[in-house]
Amino acid sequence: MSDIILIKGKVQHGITLDPSVWIFDDRKKRLDEFFVLDVKEDEDTAYQRSIGQQWDKELSEGAALPNPEKEKQLFVQKKDISGDWAVPFKPFLQNAQPIEGASAVICHLESGEHVELDLQTAMDSILCFARDGKPIRQEGPVHLLFADGSNRNEPIKGIQQFEVK
Repeated sequence: MSDIILIKGKVQHGITLDPSVWIFDDRKKRLDEFFVLDVKEDEDTAYQRSIGQQWDKELSEGAALPNPEKEKQLFVQKKDISGDWAVPFKPFLQNAQPIEGASAVICHLESGEHVELDLQTAMDSILCFARDGKPIRQEGPVHLLFADGSNRNEPIKGIQQFEVK
């Protein structure tokens, strides 16, 4: 198993993906954040939230200015990378620049099987690269999940390369 994944085929630029560095990527989010349902706030909750924000503002007005260096040190020490992490697939596909007429992405798996997705489904997909704060080694280095979460319990695993068709 390789830790890198290629994007090739009907693209202007072949891309090499290295999921081991995505923990530093600003586009990463906790996997659960990709599947948050839009819940409308009722009036009571909105009122409580606004009162809380006002209270926080009033309390902070009398507080001393924070020391940026001390705050930075605390942030670095407390940075939590536990949990499941993912990035959207779209920026990587866009950087590869599929050529006109490209309509699908084939996921070549380490088992020798292929999974074909239409280009838009692939663009909307999510690549999970860490489970419990650690890189995915078994059937990794990424698991592909659909944007609607329909395959969340059975993602596409063991991807070695993406071929744009």
